Amino acid sequence: MDQPAVVAFPSPSSLDDAEAASRGAAALREIDAAIELVLSGVARRMRLIAIPFIETVAATGLAHANAVGIDFRLERRDRLGVATVTIGPVRPDG
Repeated sequence: MDQPAVVAFPSPSSLDDAEAASRGAAALREIDAAIELVLSGVARRMRLIAIPFIETVAATGLAHANAVGIDFRLERRDRLGVATVTIGPVRPDG
């Protein structure tokens, strides 16, 4: 049986600025899509797990969620580079 290989998870510091910005933009699109799903009522809550570079755009995602009255939570796990973002539910006052 073959040994499993560990895949190196890229970090923002290992990429040039353009590539890091591109990956951050992709993570922000995931956050915005989750916000739209919650806002439209398709989902009550969305969890985005281990999306590369999500921590680099979490503040912007928080601002987007707050602007439309949706809860946003960033959870960092024990493993470096693995974060979970929970979008939703819609706040009662939102």
